[in-house]
Amino acid sequence: MDAAEVVGLGSCTVDFFALVPRLIGAEEKINVPRLEIYAGGVTANNLTQVARLGARSGWIGLLGDDANAEIIRTQFIEDGMDITGLEVVPGERSSFTWIPVDAQGDRLIYMFPNITARVTAAQIRDRFAAHIRAARHFHTEASQLPLAPVIEAMRIARQSGVRVFFDLDVSPRDFIAAGLGTESELREALTLTGVLKPCKAAAREMTGEEDPARMAQKLLQQGPAMVALTMGAEGCLVATEEHAEHCPGFRVGVVDTTGAGDAFLGGLSYALLQGRGPADAGRFANACAALCCTKVGARAMSPLTEVESLLAS
Repeated sequence: MDAAEVVGLGSCTVDFFALVPRLIGAEEKINVPRLEIYAGGVTANNLTQVARLGARSGWIGLLGDDANAEIIRTQFIEDGMDITGLEVVPGERSSFTWIPVDAQGDRLIYMFPNITARVTAAQIRDRFAAHIRAARHFHTEASQLPLAPVIEAMRIARQSGVRVFFDLDVSPRDFIAAGLGTESELREALTLTGVLKPCKAAAREMTGEEDPARMAQKLLQQGPAMVALTMGAEGCLVATEEHAEHCPGFRVGVVDTTGAGDAFLGGLSYALLQGRGPADAGRFANACAALCCTKVGARAMSPLTEVESLLAS
């Protein structure tokens, strides 16, 4: 079987969605009418979007030998993804999340990284490097995994001419406070990045700006070749040193926003893989994100035919 064109190292979970009447605070209790269980995780999600669009993708990293690992593996197989980079560690628990979602689609996310976050830089070099070198795009994130193995994988990708996608999914302050990396490691990661997608909190913290265009300009100065800023219903801003383009969003009936950013990054990666320019790729990614919001679950991602239909409309 051919090697995956797009591989990724990062969170790979089972998501337990509680569809709640409202999000509650401390010392409150509420009855939950519905629980839904899906495979999820930032990097695993955006690789799934790539696969559903028609490119071969695969996740690399560690799973436990529990029931959650079977859910993860089964979903990857159903999406036609490469599972040769999955390594099962006996006696360990796979990553999972608890996600309460209210009637408006707003949600909270509680993450349990478990064995997935205990991958080491040495394991990246010894066990997973071949998968990275064989790809055209490499996806990773700052969310659950420590930066040391993430940076090792980014170095291998850059040395092999593989474009690096970095999803800065939490603010640097929170990431550093959690002991997952240092400021100097984050700076190095940015110099190895081809395409950066920061969350809003991270972009504000790293630039001191509120305006997306000024955010993008300052982020580009820190190393990435391209910056993609998602702006919810307003679409996105995709910027390079040569040009910045605001790509409008699509009007859809929002059911659940979980996974929209992951669908966006998967769509962006796929579009760039097909040779689309930054602005065209941004619009394509917006369509992927919009469609994800119309259904429940982080893997509520659409195939190429549905994305093209929305673009045509």
